[in-house]
Amino acid sequence: MGSGVIYRADHVGSLLRPQEVLAARADPKTTPERLEAIENQHILRVLQRQKDLGFRIFTDGELRRQGFMSDFNDSVEGLDNDGSIARAWKSSETGGAGAAVARLTGVVVSRIRQKK
Repeated sequence: MGSGVIYRADHVGSLLRPQEVLAARADPKTTPERLEAIENQHILRVLQRQKDLGFRIFTDGELRRQGFMSDFNDSVEGLDNDGSIARAWKSSETGGAGAAVARLTGVVVSRIRQKK
């Protein structure tokens, strides 16, 4: 490649979560404060790496994100965010019977309003 060639790269979405973050989330003994400290450590690491690479725009890699819709769910009211509404999937695979769903959140339960 010749000099003066400019390459473009876009980053859309999350960075892969480090094993330490995944393990802390999976461990029921991890306190929210401990999880936050581990996430902070890795967020600072990915921010520094981007700075070292000369990036002018930085991302925290969405390391705190719980799911694809978590930022939206955290920004509005009117959703069932605790998973307390019983749900079941019905399909031809279950013979039309409802198969229990483990903690599905985000169902609209009242008028959606922005809270932040």
